[in-house]
Amino acid sequence: MIYRTEHYRVLRFSGVDALAFLQSQLTNDVTALSIGGWQWQGYCSAKGRLLSTFALARVTADTFEAVVPTSTIEPLAKRLAMFRLRSKLVIEIATDREVLLANDANATLERATRLALPANRAFFVTSTTTVEALPFASAEVWNTWQLANINALIPEITAATAEMFVPQMIGWDTVAPGGGVSFTKGCYPGQEIVARAHYRGAVKRHLAVVVLHANDQPALGADTDLADGRSAQICNVAANPARESEYVALVVAGEN
Repeated sequence: MIYRTEHYRVLRFSGVDALAFLQSQLTNDVTALSIGGWQWQGYCSAKGRLLSTFALARVTADTFEAVVPTSTIEPLAKRLAMFRLRSKLVIEIATDREVLLANDANATLERATRLALPANRAFFVTSTTTVEALPFASAEVWNTWQLANINALIPEITAATAEMFVPQMIGWDTVAPGGGVSFTKGCYPGQEIVARAHYRGAVKRHLAVVVLHANDQPALGADTDLADGRSAQICNVAANPARESEYVALVVAGEN
């Protein structure tokens, strides 16, 4: 089944300098991205902390579309525009494009960009005029999507967790498919800190999947104490539909 969703929007980069600009700003190697392909990307502060994570698809030689969590797309677009300077590039939230969720590996959609994900899922990016007949994802569908991300170790930085984690803390360097960080591509904001943490093994907090018990869904970015005594911060969380008051979460936890 394919669903419309309000949880993601499309950020478009177009122009002859789009490739060079994105290569200078993002954590992954945009030059390795072929037309029709996609990769995970991150955007960091100067301190190496992730401001946003997203999927980036190359539509044409000079046009890229990013599937960005709705809560971070406006600050991301505004911040990137600050560094555009004289680049021949347009950065815009694409109101003519829509992100769809597909939870079936066999799902197809004409005239859409398909981004295949683990667990037989996919994003589709297509024109807003072609999806009016599709249903919106219910709360249950969205929760199932989040559970699949958590189980596949696919974290997501939202407004609540922006600037909390360096990429390695959330496993962004190893996220499937393909990883979201290149350590050979050259400079981008925060690159020195990210590279130093990688080569010196300085990261002492890492991603973990845990079960939390609470009457209400725990807040993203909140501190929590794990059963083994470690302290952690919640990156993503979803309800366990099989057990009341139980939640499955991706947390960033210290070492034992």
